[in-house]
Amino acid sequence: MDSDWLELGAGFGMGLTMSNALGNSFINAIDARANMNALTVPQTRAEIQTLLDKLDVRLANGEISEETYRRVSAKWQSRLDNIHP
Repeated sequence: MDSDWLELGAGFGMGLTMSNALGNSFINAIDARANMNALTVPQTRAEIQTLLDKLDVRLANGEISEETYRRVSAKWQSRLDNIHP
């Protein structure tokens, strides 16, 4: 009889753990969507230059590959070059 309660307790504990994990994943998904909505596309020369500076830092920290750095920085450098002062 004691083993029945032990199994019930273990099952309940695992169920609670899985429930919490699922709940956290939904909360994280909602947070990610909110963060995506908060992103803005750089518009001014200063904003684009800040983005380019951040790309330099990410490359130096090994967060992005050199290929990604070249592709993204070329895109934003082109936009920067086409903005009239």
